[in-house]
Amino acid sequence: MEKILVVSSNKTASDVLKNFLRDSFMCNPKCVESAYQAMMQLDSDPSVELVMINSPLVDESGFDLAEYVIDKTAANCIFMIKSELAESIEEHAENNGIILVGKPFNRTLLYQLIKTIDIAVNRSMKLYHDNLKLEEKISEIKTIDRAKFMLMEYKSMTEEEAHSYLEHYAMNKRKKKSLAALDIIDKINEQYL
Repeated sequence: MEKILVVSSNKTASDVLKNFLRDSFMCNPKCVESAYQAMMQLDSDPSVELVMINSPLVDESGFDLAEYVIDKTAANCIFMIKSELAESIEEHAENNGIILVGKPFNRTLLYQLIKTIDIAVNRSMKLYHDNLKLEEKISEIKTIDRAKFMLMEYKSMTEEEAHSYLEHYAMNKRKKKSLAALDIIDKINEQYL
């Protein structure tokens, strides 16, 4: 995990978290002191993967910021709060996808928690990229089918003839079939529509 934002009004805690993250995950987290600064940072850099909030902040408790992170970004959120206060917001946090960590906590727990989030983020990103590739392939197939259908309708070709024509066109123009299909669609649109 590379893109981590630490939000802490306590400079000592901020430095401890920053050093812990740097040493444990070989990353260089960005640190801010307030919810307002965090929102500005998240708006300017939507690729943040994890936001760690050390409650309370100078401008709010930090929980509204945690909800903002979950609602408005793709980042995961760890909300660190005194253990005695954690119970009162535990259910609400859980329902919103906010990970609560009671203070004080040990480094091992925090390491395992962040490592688990990192594994989940990597898996999600792989699935996301696989899904994008599938959507692109489906789009290409639709374009090719549309070109073949237009050749059949406007040029009176059979499906085999349209398929063969498209393949030869792509080969002669040295283009992917989907790009060649777009050319054919454009030419038929100009000529007949």
